[in-house]
Amino acid sequence: MAAQKEVTIKPPYVSFTTFTNAINKLREVGVPNRIDASVFRGQSGSGIAALIGAMKYLGFIDDAGTPSGTFKQLVDSKDEERGAILKPVLLDRYKFITNAGFGLENATSQQVEQAFRDQNISGSTVTKSVGFFLAAADLAGLKTSSHVKPPKPPRSSGGSRPKKRAMSKGAAADTPSTPHAKGAKSTAELLLEKFPDFDPAWDVDLKKKWFDAFGTLQTKMLKED
Repeated sequence: MAAQKEVTIKPPYVSFTTFTNAINKLREVGVPNRIDASVFRGQSGSGIAALIGAMKYLGFIDDAGTPSGTFKQLVDSKDEERGAILKPVLLDRYKFITNAGFGLENATSQQVEQAFRDQNISGSTVTKSVGFFLAAADLAGLKTSSHVKPPKPPRSSGGSRPKKRAMSKGAAADTPSTPHAKGAKSTAELLLEKFPDFDPAWDVDLKKKWFDAFGTLQTKMLKED
């Protein structure tokens, strides 16, 4: 019998806002004995997959979807208590950047980005993964370098731009029949490129507004992928 291929779980790339909303919803209705796609009805398939993948990576559920005691504690806790519960989880699950040898408190954006790429992720997923970690680290009170910002999403490699066709006098400009031409950037990608860099020196309210807006754009990108 051929050996089964080992599946590697990647760092969370769902928006932290979506993750928090899912936790809040479970706090209202209770934690089931298994976390599966049916728990998150109403969300897209890719969004549910990203959410469940995040929970597995953080050790909140096992491969069968069984929730851990720590996960139940996180769900049942008050908002101001969640950071203390989340901190040891981040230190354990993100050892590739939280270990003393990496030096997260003084790292640069490129160092962090490369560390995430070394986890076998690429493209816009790197942007989303770093964004999730920074939001979670901020909530947990985990000190990160002021130099670290989420990397900008990669530019689409759609080849050279098509030449504009000459228009006859009085003719209307051609409009695409689909929302996005092949190779063109989505609205979310364009907005994310112009999104202001995160600054750890901001006050709590400004940080929250930044993460909420960043999470909204990430969710939109997931739906448009």
